[in-house]
Amino acid sequence: MNGGMYSALSGNLSAMERLDVIANNLANVNTAGFKKDRLAFESVLAGNLNPPAVPPGQTADPVLLKARMVTDQSPGALVQTGNQLDVALQGDGFFVVRTPDGGTAYTRQGSFRLAADGTLVTASGYPLLSREERQPIKLDVADQPGGGKPVIDNQGNITLNGAAAGSLAIVDFPKPYQLAKEGDTLFVPAPGSGAVPQDSGPTTTVVQGSLEQSNVDAVAEMVQMVEANRFFETCQRVVRNFSDIASKAANDLGKV
Repeated sequence: MNGGMYSALSGNLSAMERLDVIANNLANVNTAGFKKDRLAFESVLAGNLNPPAVPPGQTADPVLLKARMVTDQSPGALVQTGNQLDVALQGDGFFVVRTPDGGTAYTRQGSFRLAADGTLVTASGYPLLSREERQPIKLDVADQPGGGKPVIDNQGNITLNGAAAGSLAIVDFPKPYQLAKEGDTLFVPAPGSGAVPQDSGPTTTVVQGSLEQSNVDAVAEMVQMVEANRFFETCQRVVRNFSDIASKAANDLGKV
C-alpha cells in the first residue's frame, strides 16, 4: 500500500478513536464524580524507543504505533445539594466501595443513599466501606428519634444524634495515578501497576451536602469534536486523492 495513503488511513482511525472518547466525555458531562479521558498517541517516541525490526517503508506496521487512554484526575466543581447523604472530597483521595464480586473499588462519586437494611451505598448500589474494619457501613436510622439524621464531619466520621456510627474509608494512591476505569465512576489499580492504596492525607476534606461534578468542560469538548471531524475529513480527502492517482496511473499504464 502507498505510504502516504497508509498515513492518511491511520489518521482516519485515530480521529475515529478520538471522537469516541469525546462522545463518552460529553455523555457524562452531568455524571457526578466522572473524570474525562483523552487519547495520547506516541508514534514518534515509540519508534525511537522501540524501532521496528523491518526498516520503515518495508513493513505494514501502523504509522501510529501506540495509543493509550489517559484519565484526567483533576477535580470537578463542588455543588451544594443540601442532601445529607451527598458527600464530596476536597483534595486528593477516593471513597472505598465493595464490588459484587467481593473486591474493592474506588470512586469520587459521593451521591450516597441508604439501602433497605441501612447499608450506606453509592447511587449504583455499591456498599461504602468503613475506615477501620473495611466493612460495609450500616446506619440504624430507624432506631433513632425522628428517623435520625447522619452528620459527616470533615474527616469522614459519621454520627447519629451525637453517637458515633462509623467512618468513611478514604484512600489515595501514589502519583501519577495508575488506575483503570471499571464503569459507574469506579477505579481499580491497573493490572501490573503495583498501585497500593494508602490513607488519604490531612489535606483532604470531606464536605457533607455537596457533590463533586464531572470535570468535563462541554465547550472545550465540542471544540475538540469539531477539530477531530475536520481532521477526519482531511484524511479522507487525502485517501481519495491517492486512490484517484492510483486509478489514473493504472489506466495510463494500460494504454502504453
